[in-house]
Amino acid sequence: MFASCCNWLCVEAEQPDEDHRPPQSYTNSAFTSQPSPPPPEHTCKACGGPFDTPAKKHICVDCKKNYCSRCSAQLEPRPRLCHTCQRFYGNLLERAELMKLKVKELRDYLHLHEVSTHLCREKEELVELVLGQQSSPSSGSAPETPTIDPPSTSDPEEVPVLGRRASLSDLSGVDDIELLSVRQLKEILARNFVNYKGCCEKWELMERVTRLYQDQQNLLESGGPGPEENLCRICMDSPIDCVLLECGHMITCTKCGKRMSECPICRQYVIRAVHVFRS
Repeated sequence: MFASCCNWLCVEAEQPDEDHRPPQSYTNSAFTSQPSPPPPEHTCKACGGPFDTPAKKHICVDCKKNYCSRCSAQLEPRPRLCHTCQRFYGNLLERAELMKLKVKELRDYLHLHEVSTHLCREKEELVELVLGQQSSPSSGSAPETPTIDPPSTSDPEEVPVLGRRASLSDLSGVDDIELLSVRQLKEILARNFVNYKGCCEKWELMERVTRLYQDQQNLLESGGPGPEENLCRICMDSPIDCVLLECGHMITCTKCGKRMSECPICRQYVIRAVHVFRS
């Protein structure tokens, strides 16, 4: 058609008919052409490989996860365990053996047992979680030990209960220390950050536990930690009884020193905190 405004031939663009529009395809973002992965109970926890037959699936008696034959083993007379749990089997409450393991191995073991480790900054804290996991009644890693019923004439508070970690609060007197086993003596010293390396005889462990118990009793009888200059600079409640290594500063109590990642004075990285005895 001609336009009267400019004498040019103007052609109107024809609108496409709605009936002749090309069909549009829609895809579902949740749909995939690849087959979905098998459920966790049909795959190995370690390598992720699927189980071809039910006979190839083995359950670890410790972490209760499914593993293939390559990622688990059964060493007589031990039950079938995965490779991670094998490193910890038999190390029940042996702190010295657990401290020799790598941090990654400790974290892998705790993750298999669904124990959170995001708040752990030190290796000792991971060891504490492993010890707590192994000593818990629900843990299948702890070997069964026969329970011994105490005599009816004895006081149940005199000796730590079997199956529970020993503590200074379980002792009612110095005489109770003689009834403790070597493992329980080491537990008490380790929980209070007392170094027992070099102690070859039981009487040496008993001597350090006795001194630790007497220090605690003297503090309770005195009614307080003493002058303010002897108070912990963190909590201002307990006396200073801890040295931070490697810097060697003494400004905290044992409980606060355990939580220190760096020294508040020199900002040096704290490797460990050691309980010290005051003369």
